Amino acid sequence: MSKVRVLYEFHAEDSNELTTFLGEELTVVNPNVFEGWIQCQNSQGQQGIVPATYVEYLNESDDDIPPPPGSTSNYGFGTTTPSWNMPAPSSSYQKTNLSDLVSTPETEKLTQELSSNLADADWDSFLNDNNTKNSSSFETNKTQPLEMSQLGSENNVSTFISTANSMSQNYNAPVNSVRSNRSYEEDDSEFSDEDQPTNNTTTINTNGSFYANKEKSRTNTSISSAVSNPGSSATIKLKSKNSYGLDVFLLHGSVKKVLDGDKFSSIILNEQRQSIWKRVSPSYEIQILGYQSDKKYHGVKKFTSYEIQAKIFPQRVKRRYNHFDWLHDRLVEKYPNICIPPLPGKAVTGNFDDEFLSKRKSQLELWLNKMASHPVVGQSEVFVHFLQCDEGSSKWKAGKRKAEKDDYRGAQWFCTLTVPGESVDTTNAIKEKVDKFSRACSNLENCVKNVSTSLEKISAINSSVLRKEYVHLGKKLDDFGLALNNDSLEAPFNHELTDALITTGNTYTQIGNMFGEQPKTDINPLLDRFHLYKGIIQQMPEIVQLEKQSIQTYEEFQTKPEKLEGRSLMEIAPRREIISHVTFAEINQFNRDKVDDFNEYMKSFLQQQITFYTEITECLKRAHASFDKIPINKSSNFNSSFRR
Repeated sequence: MSKVRVLYEFHAEDSNELTTFLGEELTVVNPNVFEGWIQCQNSQGQQGIVPATYVEYLNESDDDIPPPPGSTSNYGFGTTTPSWNMPAPSSSYQKTNLSDLVSTPETEKLTQELSSNLADADWDSFLNDNNTKNSSSFETNKTQPLEMSQLGSENNVSTFISTANSMSQNYNAPVNSVRSNRSYEEDDSEFSDEDQPTNNTTTINTNGSFYANKEKSRTNTSISSAVSNPGSSATIKLKSKNSYGLDVFLLHGSVKKVLDGDKFSSIILNEQRQSIWKRVSPSYEIQILGYQSDKKYHGVKKFTSYEIQAKIFPQRVKRRYNHFDWLHDRLVEKYPNICIPPLPGKAVTGNFDDEFLSKRKSQLELWLNKMASHPVVGQSEVFVHFLQCDEGSSKWKAGKRKAEKDDYRGAQWFCTLTVPGESVDTTNAIKEKVDKFSRACSNLENCVKNVSTSLEKISAINSSVLRKEYVHLGKKLDDFGLALNNDSLEAPFNHELTDALITTGNTYTQIGNMFGEQPKTDINPLLDRFHLYKGIIQQMPEIVQLEKQSIQTYEEFQTKPEKLEGRSLMEIAPRREIISHVTFAEINQFNRDKVDDFNEYMKSFLQQQITFYTEITECLKRAHASFDKIPINKSSNFNSSFRR
């Protein structure tokens, strides 16, 4: 097996990860877990995944072993010696700007040609031409379809549907998409015979965590296209001019004339003069009715599709995990100041097991409903398109490309907003507010992590320790009852006592099994919700950072007028105010949602707990009643002495 040496310390945050130490040597178990991660084993036999950029492969030759810190060897890097104290590279996927590596007229021309060729390529047609499906029936115990009558006012429904249909028809046309570090078309594919790991690999997301995969960078404010690097699994992102960045928006505003039909979102002030999102249509519920396994490439690759229905739309659509991944990328790319939580993590193995698929179905449904409840995302063109269009239709392919070429993404999205004319607050007050919010989020994140850890421990105890011990107790009570049923121990009502003890033993066996299954109905669903909020909270600092960056840029314009490119601060100030309105609208949305969400989460959890312990109480009552058949000898001296 291959060996690697640790270049940077890595502290595991999830059970599937492996903590590593500087200079430690590891054995590679699986070099292709997924992009940017490898599975390793340390000298103690512990296995887990680590970032590929944190380690280097070792050769058997001693010449390839790097010297200790302070060595004058340059490792073939010229005269510059690599620093052992340099910051560790990010474990998230980072986009690489080719212009940072080399910038010549030839490379710029190559960049433009590659971007143009990739944009024009019909990838969907190429992939779909090779698809052959062996469809199994949807799971039999599907969720019942949603009823339109559950929504409320028919006028609101019709208004939203007409708005959604209008948005779907008036999609703006795309530039090159920012591709994820995941492979869209092979996301849920099984290992082939050649790729199947020989060792038993851990399953990511065994506890339902939304964070099995490290979150991708939110730095999606530039046009980019992906080009595979021959001979390497890495992906180079070639960027053309950043027309979607913050500086361009502040200096120039919209790079394209904004039509009335392109304005979908507005911010208003509430009674407390706080910026909030204006909701023009009611929120709606989404259900994933079932899932099915299909095959493509003539049965070589297997994937899972989920049947989705939004309450407000009559049609159902089928989506694979890579479609969810695509939608997530589009939302992150378009809305720089809206919190888009990460998707449920992938599994290394077992991603077609019913238990895993059922759990992923619940997690994806939770994610969809969180997105649908947002006043902006739930009404966005790309989200509605995802819910309405069947994958095989030409409308889906056209809308997909249009979403990838959306002219109003990144900072350009701010141009489509209507905001109040007054300022949010003074610059110093805004800085103070966002700093306080950041500190509060940091504390809240720690608390969410602590609650999640406790819930995971309780779930593990219920599923293993309590289940085992209660079943063990039930068996011992059975043995005790049978031991009493002996001719040498014959006494009045001895058989009734034996039956009562066996009944009690069976009761505790049943209770043990109930404890083992109970986390699926109360603790695990609550864990999924806490993990979702963990992802939401982790996005907030980046939203705040964009606000700080806009203030810093504006202050640089004040102190360095040459950066204004002939424009005035009076022209730039309203655009900077738009960013503040967006930031505080999102902060206020988060603060309102957390009250409603956690109120719902905890009430649902406690109701399940009440139901569970009520069932246990009923079981114990039945066991207790079995002893009522045995009369009590009130004249017993033992009884009276026991009472004393």
